Amino acid sequence: MDFIINQEMLNDASSSLFYQEKEAFSGVNKIAQKVMHDLELVFGYAPKATADRQSLGKCAVLYGTVAHSPVLQELAEKRLIDLAWITGKREVYLFQVIDHPFAGVEKALVIAGSDKRGTIYGLFHLSELLGVSPLVDWSGVKPERKELFSLSGDLKYISKEPSVRFRGFFINDEWPAFGNWTMKNFGGFNAKMYEHVFELLLRLKGNYLWPAMWSARFSDEGPGLQNAELADEYGVVMGASHHEPCLRYGEEYKYLRGKDSIYGDAWNFQTNREGITTFWEDGLKRSGKFENVITVGMRGEQDTSIMGKDATLADNIAYLKDVIQTQNQLIQDHVNPNLSEAPRMLALYKEVEPFFYGDEDTPGLMGAEELRDVILMLCDDNHGNLRTLPTEEMRDHKGGYGMYYHFDYHGGPISYEWINSSYLPKVWEQMTLAYDFGVRDLWIVNVGDIATQEFPLSYFLDLAYDFEKWGTNAVNKTDMYTREWINRQFGGIFSDADKEKIFELLTGYTKIAHNRRPEHMNVNVYHPVNYKETDQTLQRIDYLLNSAEELYKKVNKADFSTYFSLVYYPAVGTLNVQKMWLLTGKNNYDARLGKMEANKLAEQIKACLRRDQELVEQYHTIDNGKWYGMGLSEHIGFVNWNEEGNKNPVVMNVWPANKPRLVVSVDGTKQHTEGPAWHNNTIYLNDFMRPDIKEASFTIASLSDKKAEYNITSNNTWLTCSKTSGSLDGVEKTKEVIHVNIDRGAMNGETEGSIVVEMSVGTCTLIVKVTQAEAEWSAYPNKTFIDTNGYISIEAEHYAFNKEAKNKDGNTNWFEVLEQYGKTLSGVKAFPTTDYFTPGEDAPYLEYHVVVPDAFDYEVELYMQPSNPVRNDGTLFCGVQVNEDKISKINVLPDGYRVDDENWANGVLDNIHKHRTRIQCKAGLNTLRIYPISPGFVLEKLVIYKEGKQPATSYLGPPETYYVGE
Repeated sequence: MDFIINQEMLNDASSSLFYQEKEAFSGVNKIAQKVMHDLELVFGYAPKATADRQSLGKCAVLYGTVAHSPVLQELAEKRLIDLAWITGKREVYLFQVIDHPFAGVEKALVIAGSDKRGTIYGLFHLSELLGVSPLVDWSGVKPERKELFSLSGDLKYISKEPSVRFRGFFINDEWPAFGNWTMKNFGGFNAKMYEHVFELLLRLKGNYLWPAMWSARFSDEGPGLQNAELADEYGVVMGASHHEPCLRYGEEYKYLRGKDSIYGDAWNFQTNREGITTFWEDGLKRSGKFENVITVGMRGEQDTSIMGKDATLADNIAYLKDVIQTQNQLIQDHVNPNLSEAPRMLALYKEVEPFFYGDEDTPGLMGAEELRDVILMLCDDNHGNLRTLPTEEMRDHKGGYGMYYHFDYHGGPISYEWINSSYLPKVWEQMTLAYDFGVRDLWIVNVGDIATQEFPLSYFLDLAYDFEKWGTNAVNKTDMYTREWINRQFGGIFSDADKEKIFELLTGYTKIAHNRRPEHMNVNVYHPVNYKETDQTLQRIDYLLNSAEELYKKVNKADFSTYFSLVYYPAVGTLNVQKMWLLTGKNNYDARLGKMEANKLAEQIKACLRRDQELVEQYHTIDNGKWYGMGLSEHIGFVNWNEEGNKNPVVMNVWPANKPRLVVSVDGTKQHTEGPAWHNNTIYLNDFMRPDIKEASFTIASLSDKKAEYNITSNNTWLTCSKTSGSLDGVEKTKEVIHVNIDRGAMNGETEGSIVVEMSVGTCTLIVKVTQAEAEWSAYPNKTFIDTNGYISIEAEHYAFNKEAKNKDGNTNWFEVLEQYGKTLSGVKAFPTTDYFTPGEDAPYLEYHVVVPDAFDYEVELYMQPSNPVRNDGTLFCGVQVNEDKISKINVLPDGYRVDDENWANGVLDNIHKHRTRIQCKAGLNTLRIYPISPGFVLEKLVIYKEGKQPATSYLGPPETYYVGE
């Protein structure tokens, strides 16, 4: 017999489904009430709970925690369950169907937790099996209705211990969005609001939280201690940010300081030692009884450096040691005399990192006795790229390591706080690297206002909870995760075809935001014409926007808010801003040429600005204002690191020329001419230099509002144009794209043709250069790249050979393609991720085949993920070898590279690192090998050209050129 829940039993007033013990943790019983509400959403009837066994029905849910549940102990003594499987483990639950636990109950579902959180996760596991999303409360995701639910009569499932010990998120940068939202909906940063935050965290299998702290005082605004008490009741481990030690939140000192205060009036441990020590002591006395990870260390007020600019490295290290010694003693006195049992964390954030490492002359804090059992929390660079990671020697540190990661950031070089702009393949690549390097004790991610971050946050916490499923061995599984996530939110709402459109939307908008975050966009990012990168990106954006609108029209009213908040608003909001800037680039470019098309583009830009305002207003009004405030963050035209001085696009309008003038431009290039007799009237159409290209285009555009006619002719029969004549009026019809087709079979050995465009004030000649058919290159093996137009561009995954290597222990080292990674097609990364390799010995390599016309000095430009060095040495090495020449060991980072320097800033804004190195090629076929040396090297693209002959500028880099077998 199966364990069954159906509508009939839930509607039976004479029996209860849940058995509720008075010995259970109060927080566990509260979570059980939430699960019972989940059942009501699924079945339409609310289950009842009872403390009387006689009131239970034939099927019952029995839940409890080891050592806090007489019923679990009774069932264990009857040998109906075996608690040995979970006893002593961390956050584990037993989920088992048993027969006849006691009189009157034929089948019972037993949910037994090894501890409080284990039981809570087990209860929510039942909700998940019923099809209830973890976002049911936070985002209002409604589960699909059911009449019946069953579990196999012999079901027995034991959950795993979570992969990362402490896993959670940080509410940060919360004004104006989150702050206005909680003020309107809950009246403040209080327990009514945190009830929803804690539920979200626990349903996502997190256990750790840094609360909002810009203006809020978590332990004081519950009101009083109610926030902290509620967290403790639910088993939420509280922490505090990197500059809030000893359970005192940053704003508290601001409100309590003063010349007559017992805490003094200076956040300075040297000049106000007694006052600061008392401030920390009172925080530990107040909140030390709860479950916390206590932040130690000290930074300046409002996240600034500790000491002044004149302080030496040794001064700062001594200062910090003194601080931590004092804090450790306070923790022993007021929290736990066994210091090793009091979880503590030191954040190696910004300037604290060099204090930890020291330098050649000054020993740092590494290995200091004061940090013996302290979790050392490493950080990314605030833009999703890890900084230093533990060396093999460092991994023995008893306290373990943590990682502070960012989905939101308020700081340089430019902030990003509005809408989710995190891309799962990048999160996977960086956070698996952290785990592989031994960062397994604490993961926390800055999610800003939470809203619109639900998708990447779900992934981050699932990765932390079950690294075995989603981590290093799950290469290229982020698409699978995305589809599973979509199904959890929209399984009963959209058809399979429509869910695939949501998949395209989520992966599409986050990829475009990954290439350039909305706040980081401006008119000078994408090139307006080169390689058609702007037009092709606009085409992709319009496709995604149309898909979003189709789904908008289809979704039913009951599920509209969920679709709007989780998919539509973040996708359309991001894409609309990106579109606006791309159009602005085209507008400014066309206006400088005098094209009347600029005026049309100006109207489209204004429409995007209006659309942006409409989206935010709609977001704030849907679902009776549920999300009011969450769209208030500025997000257009940052010119400084923050929003101050941000500017909307400068739109250009064109005054028409006095006579009917036209201009011809070659699409994908900056070439243009009006065809004047006395000046340049010849331009070049080189697209057909690729032997696989059969169609190219050029554009004729108006420079006035007077009717202007054109005629197109060609003496080459193998060239045909989509039009041979026409006219433009400069108002309604401002441009005409002319498509050129080629018939290589009719060329009779010709390699050059021409197209003549006759206009009212001049004649333009397009010289069309052509290579013969692909058969010309067929002697070369597949994946041989041919220089047909002055350069070669290669997507990293299109190697000729991917050669593995053996290390000294006989284990394999290899390269793996990371699909959809990076700015264009993918990335390629060496594994094992923690290893350093020696080219020519144990390093795998990628081999590329290229054909160039001349023996010459060339340059190869490597496009790489903007990784930072995993060691504190400012270097990231790879090896480059051409033909049988000596392998060159290259540091792909500039000399003196620092995370806060200009090179780093450009890298994180562009989301790419580039490095050029000279190579010598012979005429004809050459082999190019790329070897990994340092961990963190991820190759995305290679561009090869004659020295000094760099291809036209672009944001995404030259698109991939022709290769044999393409």
